[in-house]
Amino acid sequence: MLPNDPEKLRDCLLRWTGGNAPAAAFLAEIAEIARLADDIVDEDEHRQRNVCWLLSRVLTVLPLNPFYLAHGRDLAPLLNTLIVDWQLSDAYRLSGDPLKQTHGFVRREGIANLVTAVAGILGGYEHARAVAADVFETCLAGSKEMVEDWVAEH
Repeated sequence: MLPNDPEKLRDCLLRWTGGNAPAAAFLAEIAEIARLADDIVDEDEHRQRNVCWLLSRVLTVLPLNPFYLAHGRDLAPLLNTLIVDWQLSDAYRLSGDPLKQTHGFVRREGIANLVTAVAGILGGYEHARAVAADVFETCLAGSKEMVEDWVAEH
């Protein structure tokens, strides 16, 4: 999970993007879009408000981001893959098949691959590799959640 503290989040995003503010803003926007989408699926409260916020971000904020404008064609297949993975992860969780559930548990965190891709665009392979390790340590390593816990949520 990304840091909740706005300053810590900003520091992480800037570190992962090598100080590229538009790229950091792109990742922050994608994180907010993902959070809103998840809230719409999981919560009945404020659904219309969240849909409006989501649409506003996707249709008016994201398309104007300079990093997205420069690299959107390169990022589109990965963004599509992340959407597919998010949908499959939920289906796999509910499948009752332990192998699918394990893959679903991993696929649900696929958005971390977007951070790695952005790092690769900006700084090449070595930077992407270092960022992927940092994202794991920052966002996932502290979690005690196991596949069984995740499956039991719903």
